[in-house]
Amino acid sequence: MSEVSPQGGYLAKQCPVRAQWDLIQPCDPLPVSRVLERRFAAGRRFEDEVVAQLVPLHPDALVVAEPDREEREAATAAAMKAGTPVIVGGRLPADPGGRRVGEPDLLVAAAGSGYRPVDIKHHRCLDANDGGLPALCSGLERPAWEAAGLAPDSSARRRRDDLLQLAHYQRMLEACGMAAPDGRHGGIIGIDGVVTWYDLDAPVWQTPSASGRVKLRSTMDAYDFEFAFRLDILAAAAEHQSDPRAGLLVVPVRIGECAECPWWSWCGPVLQAGSGDVSLMPDVGWREWRIHRDHGVTSRAELAALDHRTAALVAAGVDLRPVMAALDAMPDDTPLADVIGGRRKAQLRRLAGAGIGVLGDARALAPRTAAYSDAPMRDLPEQIDLARAALGGSPAYRRRGVTRVRVPRGDIEVDVDMENTEDGAYLWGALLSAAPGQASERNGYHPFGTWEPLTGDTEAQLFGRFWAWLTELRGNAAAAGLVFRAYCYNAAAENTQMRRIAAAAL
Repeated sequence: MSEVSPQGGYLAKQCPVRAQWDLIQPCDPLPVSRVLERRFAAGRRFEDEVVAQLVPLHPDALVVAEPDREEREAATAAAMKAGTPVIVGGRLPADPGGRRVGEPDLLVAAAGSGYRPVDIKHHRCLDANDGGLPALCSGLERPAWEAAGLAPDSSARRRRDDLLQLAHYQRMLEACGMAAPDGRHGGIIGIDGVVTWYDLDAPVWQTPSASGRVKLRSTMDAYDFEFAFRLDILAAAAEHQSDPRAGLLVVPVRIGECAECPWWSWCGPVLQAGSGDVSLMPDVGWREWRIHRDHGVTSRAELAALDHRTAALVAAGVDLRPVMAALDAMPDDTPLADVIGGRRKAQLRRLAGAGIGVLGDARALAPRTAAYSDAPMRDLPEQIDLARAALGGSPAYRRRGVTRVRVPRGDIEVDVDMENTEDGAYLWGALLSAAPGQASERNGYHPFGTWEPLTGDTEAQLFGRFWAWLTELRGNAAAAGLVFRAYCYNAAAENTQMRRIAAAAL
């Protein structure tokens, strides 16, 4: 394969297909959206604010400002060799063997020798303590890992993208012999105003193994795999540019990043051709897409054609492979206990519940769907129904088994919606509907929002105003003997934010 030039840490967390198209340039890229531009600008402003706060606290800090990359590398290497306690805006010495380049926001000296990487991110790193990852934090005045302590009543948010980038810098520090010798740790300075430290060797990421079981891997392991995989993708893409007969390693798959990707104008039409790629279905991510592909199902039409009855058994944990294999080898009147073993009582009960008592009854099952037993998905029946609905002629369908849709109504009704960013929830909106004279408030939209920079206190005060309004409305309804109901389109999002803010305010 072709040689790949050294790459930055962003590559490891980037969509593999986007990395491929960034090199090949299959069409004119879409312009960066104004929303994304504002997000980038806000991130740069926040980084400048943190640096402006940090540097005066450390008179011995070095701010690397040389415009030339080679000069910045040289200045950073010299500062590390001299043991400068804090290096701001440096550029680590290139790692040609690992094909890495990188510019960590901060390098913080470790006790004794070596450095640890720290990045500045415009988002929250801490939550109210919910039994999650313990938060190990140090202040900006003493940012080193050795000075960190557990933050009381807080847990650390673990963002995969952040940690993969820290792992990239860790590998570069190791390559130039300047990594701290006592463990691999990296820090993130978020809007919380402290350095939140993460153990990059802790097994925290769930990834499927070759056996099909979920395995916990460390950030370093995950990074090494992701970075190497994308280097292979770039090598294959470069080979394809030289010789179009050379194949590419990845094909378009619909994921969350697509809405902001400059190459959606290329991938979108490819995915939407025909009945549409299976990844266009809700909640069909990379893992589900790969399972479908391995079973020869790549379109929504092929997914819709799978057998729902068979899929329900697979989703319930029934291994149909021995049953299907026995159809041509054993008599139809063979008891299923003789096929799959009498100890699998739960599977036998589920088969019996589906009307399959002897082997011959299984001839009504669909072999192609039964093959999913090697990688069962609990929502496979739901995926089939959604695919059929997506391709059907009606604008809406009732869920399977629902004969009538009932929506409980109230005398006073409130539709609730929340909007949030990385910083937190900045808007709680409520649409009040009631008959004349029944509610103490006017009908219509009642917003509780702010455009000011969000802090924990600002967010809590904003939510408190909304909650006081809603509570008073409920109390007045109860006092008047009226039925009060509140609705939400996606309750999981609103409830999660409510509980998080309330827990932080306790």
